[in-house]
Amino acid sequence: MITNAAYIFAMIINVLWFSAAFRYFSFQNETATKMMVAKSARNSPIFPTMSAAIRFLGGMNAAFALLSISLLIIVLSGIDVFTSPIERAILLLVLAAAHFSQFVFNIPILKNGGRQGEKYWDVLKGPMRFIFIVDGTAAAISLLAALVQIIG
Repeated sequence: MITNAAYIFAMIINVLWFSAAFRYFSFQNETATKMMVAKSARNSPIFPTMSAAIRFLGGMNAAFALLSISLLIIVLSGIDVFTSPIERAILLLVLAAAHFSQFVFNIPILKNGGRQGEKYWDVLKGPMRFIFIVDGTAAAISLLAALVQIIG
C-alpha cells in the first residue's frame, strides 16, 4: 500500500514538473533565455541562438513528461505493466536522475556567486531559484519513492 502510494505520488510530481518545464522552455523560450542572459547581453546575436537552443531543454522535459504521464495512467488504470517493485524503482531512479541533472549543474554556479557580470545566471533569484529548488525536491521525492519500492 505505501509502496503504491509513494509511486503514485512521485509520478504526479513528475508529471506536473516535467510538463511545466516542457511548457516553459518550449513555448516561453525567450523568457527562459532572459532569465539566464544578463540584460546587457540580450542585444547580442547569440541571444536568439540561445533562445532557440533552450527549446531542446523543453523537448527533453516533454519526453520525461510523456513517460511520467504514461506510467501514471498505467498504475491508475490497473494495467499489469511495471508492477514489479524493482521495475518501478528503476523507472523512478531514471526520473530522479533527470531532475538531479537539472539541479546539480547549478551548484557550481551557485558556489561561485551566481551571475558575474554577463556570465552565468542568478541561481537563487527569480524563476531560477524556483526551478533549482523544485528540481532538487523532485529528485529527492523520486529517489525516496524508488527506495520505498526496494525496501518495500
